[in-house]
Amino acid sequence: MNRETHILRHLETALAATPDGLAAQLDLGTRSIVNAVARLDAMLGTAASVRLVDGRYRLYILDARRYGEIRQALLDADESLNDPAHRRALIYRALLRAAGPVRIGDLASRLSVSRTTATTDLAALRETLAGHDVTITGRTNSGVRLEGSELDLRMAGLTHFAEVLCDHYPLGDEIAETVASICTSRHLNRSSRHTVLRWLTMLLDRYLSGHPLTELPPEFSELEGTPAHDFAAELLAGISPLVRIDPPPTEQLFMAMAVAGMRTPDDQEGRQLFPADEDVPALVDAIFDRITEVMGLQVEAAELADEFAHHLTFMLSRMRFRIHLDDDAVADIRDQYPVAHRMAEISRQVLEERTGLRITDSEVGLLAGYHQVFLDHHERSRRTHLRVAVVTSAGRVSGHLLRIQLARILPEGTRYVMMSADQLDDDALTAADLVVSTPGALAGTGGALTSPVVELGAVFDRDELVNQLSRVRLHRYADLNLAGAGSSLLVSMLDADRFMSLPPGTDYHRATAALIDRLEELGLVGESFREALRRRERDSSMLLDELVGFPHATVPGAERVVLAMGVIPRHIDEPGVRAVFVMGVPDKQDYDDTILIDVYDEIIRLASDRALITSLSRVTSHEQLFWFMADHPTRRNT
Repeated sequence: MNRETHILRHLETALAATPDGLAAQLDLGTRSIVNAVARLDAMLGTAASVRLVDGRYRLYILDARRYGEIRQALLDADESLNDPAHRRALIYRALLRAAGPVRIGDLASRLSVSRTTATTDLAALRETLAGHDVTITGRTNSGVRLEGSELDLRMAGLTHFAEVLCDHYPLGDEIAETVASICTSRHLNRSSRHTVLRWLTMLLDRYLSGHPLTELPPEFSELEGTPAHDFAAELLAGISPLVRIDPPPTEQLFMAMAVAGMRTPDDQEGRQLFPADEDVPALVDAIFDRITEVMGLQVEAAELADEFAHHLTFMLSRMRFRIHLDDDAVADIRDQYPVAHRMAEISRQVLEERTGLRITDSEVGLLAGYHQVFLDHHERSRRTHLRVAVVTSAGRVSGHLLRIQLARILPEGTRYVMMSADQLDDDALTAADLVVSTPGALAGTGGALTSPVVELGAVFDRDELVNQLSRVRLHRYADLNLAGAGSSLLVSMLDADRFMSLPPGTDYHRATAALIDRLEELGLVGESFREALRRRERDSSMLLDELVGFPHATVPGAERVVLAMGVIPRHIDEPGVRAVFVMGVPDKQDYDDTILIDVYDEIIRLASDRALITSLSRVTSHEQLFWFMADHPTRRNT
């Protein structure tokens, strides 16, 4: 897929994208992305436009009919010989089906390109195939050919070129109907049915052209007698009479791979037909124990627990048999769900330690999807209905109008108490999670209120109010600034005393010690907190990466969360930690640990941008930090 089409399809499905995010996806520089977007915008003409809004590209469609025509033309052109990826797929198909060496000139003629272009495509193809133990041998003048085992040749084709090799292959209606019937009886979802059809197409094409699969590595014997093997045997038994073949057992095991490594069935019946491995529950427990140990989060796989166990079973099969998923499907998940992705990275460590298998980045992205569901369930389980007191000095109608506007922002189930400035209910105000008043309505309270207060006029910025109200649930556990604090939760939890600009060259451990010293001087923690951090650090380093550290532990007897931050000035290419955040949390049972999730989220987003965190390392005061974070907001997706 060429750059412009990739960007268009991404904006259609993701709705927005940052220049850096697109650059990472396409392995290009930001300037190349800017140029590609400009070309795409020119192609769209007056029917649509790609605009950069708040740091993200967005697609705006003015003429839907005309846009549809232009879009289809772009997609059609992308599938043509103008697309290098499509040409590489055609070259692979030509070499895979060739009886002998193929000359570069012949390839160039088939592709309607120059010899230079064909040679360039061939070099790129060599690089792609290297990861599958498949090589292209021969000389350009005498001809080139593929070298590799039959299994590796098939797997390289299915991984990178399945659309060209399989999707337009003339299987015939009878075969397609047989496949559909057997897949439906086993409750395979649409994605898995498509996968099975591609693998069967590869099998038939290679077998019928005289390239049967005669040898497999020893580990494939593990598939014998499994539900996946039973499925493959039934499928080939149904197909064989239609094409008059009698495939050997090795071809059954090949088809069993397609099912053993498929995506998890959607319904319970399907999962029962393909049960999870017996050792998977122990793996699940080990994963969540490690997450608690490293991150301090006690999250359970309550929702989708059964699906997660099955997902691990299918995922480990994919890794065992070198089945690779499409990276594009999970390309953005790290940026969108950074805390869940951190949990998935920890999961990868556990799985690799216990199984000896290498877990790919795309599999980590899928794991992050499950962890985000677990985080969301955990956060929802900790939420309580908000109690909001609405105080007005201009009559009941103005109060109810204010409540109507709040109801459009606050979650369902929020409980409102209406009162006038002349008849304040002190008990209701004290019990409220939030007090919202019209201008001047609380002028006589003398600052005695303990609940957070937001004063609103008849017209207000809803986005800024949402930003402030997102912290209301955390107010009882941490001292937070609501009004005018900007979008940074970290900044709202800090003050001038708990921000430190440390000397150049300070390492992670000395920075941590300096921040603990400061918190002790302020009377916010004791020696027991320092010892708790030492114990946690011995078990697992709390450096998130080489740039940022986040040591955190419980503070015995504490009622509220405490946070301190230190920065160490560095140059962009200089190694070493740039920022350290030390956090202490209450050890009581009713502490809402979702504040830890929110803090993790913002810190990981900062750490993911090397240039940003390096610039942040050079601020020298809390005031500079405030304005830096106001100018560089990191927003959590909610």
